[in-house]
Amino acid sequence: MSKNIKSNSDGMYFVAVLLKYKLFIIITTFIAAITSVVISLLLPIWFFSSVSFVPPQDSPSKSSASGLSSVMKDFGVSKIGGSNKDEYTMLVFLNSRSVADSMIKKYDIVKHYKMEDQYYSDVRKEFNNNIKIEYMEEGNYLLTVWDKDKELAAEMANDYINVTNYFAEKTRNDELKSNVEYLTKRIASIDSTINIISTELGKLTQDKSLFSPEDQAKAAATALATLKEIEYEGEIYYDFYRNMYGEDNSNTQNTKELVEAVKNKVEKAFSKPGFIGNFALENITPIAVDYITKYADIEALTKTKALLTTMLEKSKLDYYNNNKNFFIVDKAIPADKKDKPKRALIVVGGTFSGLILSILIILIFNGLKIASKQAKMLSD
Repeated sequence: MSKNIKSNSDGMYFVAVLLKYKLFIIITTFIAAITSVVISLLLPIWFFSSVSFVPPQDSPSKSSASGLSSVMKDFGVSKIGGSNKDEYTMLVFLNSRSVADSMIKKYDIVKHYKMEDQYYSDVRKEFNNNIKIEYMEEGNYLLTVWDKDKELAAEMANDYINVTNYFAEKTRNDELKSNVEYLTKRIASIDSTINIISTELGKLTQDKSLFSPEDQAKAAATALATLKEIEYEGEIYYDFYRNMYGEDNSNTQNTKELVEAVKNKVEKAFSKPGFIGNFALENITPIAVDYITKYADIEALTKTKALLTTMLEKSKLDYYNNNKNFFIVDKAIPADKKDKPKRALIVVGGTFSGLILSILIILIFNGLKIASKQAKMLSD
């Protein structure tokens, strides 16, 4: 009961204090309201324009690895080509410093923002604050640019995509050029290996009088060639991913697992029965083993070369084709109304802040006044 009485008395005292200084509260709130109106009218008007765009549907690295993924699944290795944090996405280019700096230089943002006396890092930060990039649920991107000039906002939004495409295309071409050089070297290496093995195989056939070796060892050689083909392709992909993304990349590690699994199966084919019959390959005649191995190597290398040649031609075609990385769906157009400042919100917020501030001042002043009286009474 005593607590309720005390609470009611405190509430009544609070109301009484506010009523006592109501004129101060009204004047302070009025001044805050007028000030917020003036500030809102003095603030510059900003417009925004948005451009909607989409990335390319197929990634070259993913499409080139699609054939290997099913093989890895058969060998119990994680599927390749999925989402990987080590691989860059198109957002890397959209948010890159190179694109931002190019836009700042092209549109003379330092002068446009009147920041000639500011650090360049501050200019970049201010420019990025007026850029917003969103990934929508439908699968498209939305880039919004704010500026005091509505025509310029629309122009910069559309041009931002063009500048991003330039840097993305440059990076893509550098990557494709590296791929072409790598594939060309691997094909040349395979050609050299095939020539050496073919020479050895011909000499073996002639020296040992094997007149129809293909028929004699067709089953074993074909099965072994399939395994070696997977092994060669896996080694090539392993080198590619290791050079491109590093040893710790999941694609690199998955491909390494595949190569090891295939090598293990080849070793078992020679040392244990069951690969082509109830005997191990190492138990048949050395001449037959030598021939089967060389024949399988040639078959596997020939198929691997065909795959690499296809990849090489595609990489060359992609390099010379001027494909865009982003495609604009809806171009940005000049806004027909301002976006900020939100004058009504500024006035309401300023007025409410003035009201709260006046009440706090009264409470502090009244509290100090009471404390001063109590201190005087104690001293007397």
